[in-house]
Amino acid sequence: MNKSRLLGKAMSLLLIVMLALTGCNKYNQESSGEGNTSENNGTNASAKPSDPNVFNFATNQDIPHLDPHGTSANTSFRVTYMLYDRLVTYDGTDTEVKPQLAEKWDISDDGLTYTFYLNKEAKFHDGTPVTAEAVKYSFTRAIDVGKSAAGQFKGVINKDSFEIVDDHTIKIKLEQPFAPFIKTLGTVFGNIVNPKLAEHHGDDLGESYIADKDMGSGPYVLESWDRGQKLVLKANEDYWGTSPTMKTVNIQIVNEPSTARLMLEKGEIDLIDDTMLSPDVMKQMEDTEGIEIVKSPGYAIDDIAINMEKEPLDNVKVRQALAYAVNYDSINKDILLDAGKRVGGIIPEGMFGYNPDVKLYDFDLEKAKALLKEAGYEKGFDLELLISENNEVRKNIAVMMQSDLKQIGINLNIKTLAWPTFLETVTSGGHQLALASWTPDYPDPDYNLWYFAHSSSKGPGFNLAYFDNKNVDQLLEEGRKTVDENRREEIYKEIQTIMNDEVPYIFPSQRLVEVAKREWVKGFEINPMNTWYVPFQKITKE
Repeated sequence: MNKSRLLGKAMSLLLIVMLALTGCNKYNQESSGEGNTSENNGTNASAKPSDPNVFNFATNQDIPHLDPHGTSANTSFRVTYMLYDRLVTYDGTDTEVKPQLAEKWDISDDGLTYTFYLNKEAKFHDGTPVTAEAVKYSFTRAIDVGKSAAGQFKGVINKDSFEIVDDHTIKIKLEQPFAPFIKTLGTVFGNIVNPKLAEHHGDDLGESYIADKDMGSGPYVLESWDRGQKLVLKANEDYWGTSPTMKTVNIQIVNEPSTARLMLEKGEIDLIDDTMLSPDVMKQMEDTEGIEIVKSPGYAIDDIAINMEKEPLDNVKVRQALAYAVNYDSINKDILLDAGKRVGGIIPEGMFGYNPDVKLYDFDLEKAKALLKEAGYEKGFDLELLISENNEVRKNIAVMMQSDLKQIGINLNIKTLAWPTFLETVTSGGHQLALASWTPDYPDPDYNLWYFAHSSSKGPGFNLAYFDNKNVDQLLEEGRKTVDENRREEIYKEIQTIMNDEVPYIFPSQRLVEVAKREWVKGFEINPMNTWYVPFQKITKE
């Protein structure tokens, strides 16, 4: 390793130590200490939950809106999973599809026609039955809205794909074989909406109407929503499925992680959003009485989207230079405290289609400088990196990148936005670099790669790199209609290799999921792909 690399690494490590010390000082100022006794930190270790029927959940990311066919925000997903049901669902700690509104289904020999048999007891919150007509309405509306959900179904189904056999039987005919079709129906985009929404379509298919209302059949109903403060869910007492255990769920927006931590230690919060507390704070809390840190493998991947439509990021050598200028090992060791590991693409280790042979870029500032020189940018340039507010890990990664990029002549400006603003900005292409994370809604490489790499997914479809590669498009389309799993695996590995060379994204880490909760919370489970899915309906407080 040359002297410049050693110097760069030393500077990065020093920076992280300073950040960690700063974070500790912050918590010491805002709470009464970091000790493990209630005298030192206010922990109410022996406390019992004040009301076993009320669950208090804290997050620092606001909820943009609740239209299940239009939102791509995980914060909305957490709520809509509770308000709506789907034909099939994911539940527990595995990634297997399970029946929900559909008690069973048949698939034709040619893989084109799916027949679903609906549960006759299922009802919407207003008491009307969930019928085959409601299923047809929901999917055709999703296609018409043309946002996140539509991208999932594009080229798979259309408005003529549905045949209503009777009130509780529906056939869906695909345009072409689509291997992961059943898996897609368990996502939030497959939520079934009450057809009465059509009465409120107006000029936007009811998007503004349903943005702050619910028209579902799920285990919870929307009680109230004070935007930016608190959203309250009430148990659907007439739920057709298993009755929810928790009668009231308060989803509280707590902007400061240190405040949420203190509320958890005092027993005012039962569970904190897994993205809210940094790994160093999690480690500090491991021995705190009354608190449990739950850890589980996850499919979440941190990603840096590089907008290829912006100069000089349209130059592949510039993008490769950026990939060589990220200190992956330090991010995973010093920022994530070994709660993350290297990954070469958007397909996480553990999922079908993962490519273990894809090239990993080393942290090599000399190589980065050489590539910038070849690209004609030897003197460097200015760049802007967007991050969402109230996320210490992303802030620390951004500051580390800022320091390392400075050594190759790039002046990185970090811009912090509220989550709804961040989401709106990046999906409209108003960014150069954007640091976020991604977790699949269904366990198939088509999901990650279609959204990140297909040209039709640019912007609102979440191809935030605005990556446009005709070969990749063709491979993705082939992968969707190929039923041979061996061939599908070859396709997705090839796509990852192409993307690795083109560098539309940089992937710092695949995360371990860590969640802080009170010990009295029972029945909480972590799904490796649906980390934002909190099973409020089966949680108890004991």
